[in-house]
Amino acid sequence: MERDILEVATKLFSKTLIARVYNQSLLEVPEENLSQVQLLCLRYVYTHSEPSVGSIAEGLNISAAAAAKLIDRLVKRNLLIREEDQADRRVLKIKLTQRGEQILSRINEYETKYFQAIIAKMAKEDAQSLQAGLIAFLKAALITPEQIDEVCLKCGWEHFLDCPGNQLYHLLTGKNKEEY
Repeated sequence: MERDILEVATKLFSKTLIARVYNQSLLEVPEENLSQVQLLCLRYVYTHSEPSVGSIAEGLNISAAAAAKLIDRLVKRNLLIREEDQADRRVLKIKLTQRGEQILSRINEYETKYFQAIIAKMAKEDAQSLQAGLIAFLKAALITPEQIDEVCLKCGWEHFLDCPGNQLYHLLTGKNKEEY
């Protein structure tokens, strides 16, 4: 395959994944009218135990001011709540509301449904080749632990050892990402 075709195919793959899986899933909960950034924030809070505003800002790679505004909007929509840290009242802990958990669960179910429907249309060998190709690409692109940290999905307590990011990190450092 020519390199320019591979590059174009990769860009199309990324845009298709966003349009046909992630954005399509958001359309399934039209009453919420969530943006991708709002959804990322909900996911970050879900996968991290009571994160602070600063932690959310770092995890989403946005400024603390932008994170505070984002959290404010989600609190007003009853998707997140803020609580003072008992040990340090200057620190706010962010948590999902029950409604926030329910909406996130619905969106995750739709994402899995749409992604699996696409994969089901592929021959088994093609799906396996796609997985192998993506892992090989990540291995070629992410050559330092810092690069892996930069793109890490920050899946928190849901982290799984078979994650390709963790596998690469382990290959480079001899440790699992959750150990550091």
